[in-house]
Amino acid sequence: MAVRFVQVAETEKDEEGVQETVTPVVVNGQTVETRIYGRTVLHCDLETDITDDVHSVEILVPTWVEEEYETGETNEDGSNAIAVRSSLKSERRAVDLGPDALKALQKALQPFAAVSRPAEEPTSKKRGRPAKKAAATSPSAS
Repeated sequence: MAVRFVQVAETEKDEEGVQETVTPVVVNGQTVETRIYGRTVLHCDLETDITDDVHSVEILVPTWVEEEYETGETNEDGSNAIAVRSSLKSERRAVDLGPDALKALQKALQPFAAVSRPAEEPTSKKRGRPAKKAAATSPSAS
């Protein structure tokens, strides 16, 4: 998330979202603690001075990657032959955008969205071991 710490006056220290930060400062060899107050502010990734009406947007970015695969042939030592090929993968990314940047993204994607079709939701990978099957018992066993 595109956030930054913005210092505020001590008079604002009791306002919602304001945090106190204690900073050690060395003066003539002596460490003195100073207190500053501030809040974290979400800002646009493209225009960092934009802090109003900022939205986090997920995008899929098509990226070429190199991947290894088995060729179906065998090496002299009997192992499977491996080769490398380019493959197109979608990389899931997030970006924080202000109103103008969001409109620019939507405008840039409009021709592609117009000819697109709904995508299938990615299948979630199940973790852990599969559940044990219940033992079959005959009705007369009870």
